[in-house]
Amino acid sequence: MSFEERVVRALGRERASRAQAAAQQLMALADNDAESTQAAAHINVPLHSHNANDASAELAHLLNAAAPDETWTFVTASHPDGTWSGKASPFLQDTSRLGSRDWIAHFALSDLHMRLAAWRLTHLWRAAELAEQTVESLGRWRLLVAAACSRSLLEGAAALTNETARLSDTWDAFKQAGPPTTDSLTRFSTELNNHLAKLQYASRVGQSSGRPPVLQSTNVMTYINKLAKSTTTFDVIDLYEWLCDAVHPSFGSATTYTVLRASDRPKTHAIEQYARHPLEPLAASGYALQPTVAHAAADALVLTADAMQDSLSLLKWTMDDIGLTTEIQGINRLSYAGDSGQPPQRSDPCPCGSGRKYKRCVHRWGRPGTPPSSDTPQ
Repeated sequence: MSFEERVVRALGRERASRAQAAAQQLMALADNDAESTQAAAHINVPLHSHNANDASAELAHLLNAAAPDETWTFVTASHPDGTWSGKASPFLQDTSRLGSRDWIAHFALSDLHMRLAAWRLTHLWRAAELAEQTVESLGRWRLLVAAACSRSLLEGAAALTNETARLSDTWDAFKQAGPPTTDSLTRFSTELNNHLAKLQYASRVGQSSGRPPVLQSTNVMTYINKLAKSTTTFDVIDLYEWLCDAVHPSFGSATTYTVLRASDRPKTHAIEQYARHPLEPLAASGYALQPTVAHAAADALVLTADAMQDSLSLLKWTMDDIGLTTEIQGINRLSYAGDSGQPPQRSDPCPCGSGRKYKRCVHRWGRPGTPPSSDTPQ
């Protein structure tokens, strides 16, 4: 939306322009991405058998009894205590390796890939929605709403940038170590699945009443402080404190309705003027009082757009690299946003978007797990 001139003057022309561009940037990213995705979590099925043949036969019998018309891919595995369990899926492509122990890694990787796609998209959708409401609220000079939305935006960006960097570093180290074993690949994908599950489902609801959630979310200030250390363009802590103060029933909240503060010459008293709709009297005063909360909301929106675009791009590339390096791409019949369809042929353009042929790209064990620079030899 276009800001009217009074809003532009209150924010400052450059800040107003940057805030509008930032909101459009996040909304365009969402509009040009997937509208939906799916994710499946494959659950261990406990078995009574004590050897591989009996375990496979037992699981096959269970599957056929439950869904005789379904095509299943399954795997069984033993555990250190001598028990057996299995995993089964109607989504993974049927192959001649049906029942092979190597499929344990494929189940875990498939879950990880789908969960990564969902986590990335929900962050993007959330950011686009909050950005739209932030800029719309600024345009209507509803500063409490703008502050609440931009604070939530800032928190989301801080979490995404921190967790994306952590994921990228973890994958980079694992990939550069060279071809993994089935056990190490299963362990890696299971650990990341568990971490993503915490990011998606962790909460603090019930903590104050002595019923802490099973998965407790990270304190948001941990993320905010880390973002502050990596950002030089804005004072992240100052922005965040102003936005929190505006949302809370405190000084920042009161300033959103304050139009004027003045004292008489002999300093016998001070007068403050408040208005339910403060933009018009603020403009009439010549913008005598700086709308600090509005500035903080606009700046937080700009900071968020820049941080999230970089992190979303890195996350998408890492997700593609995991899928192509582990060859998980194309083995899942369940449609989801992170899957590029059938595995690429050697001379096909690489699905990661590098512009290279697949055979010339970097999705090989032992190579770095970070996006190649433009001057990297092909």
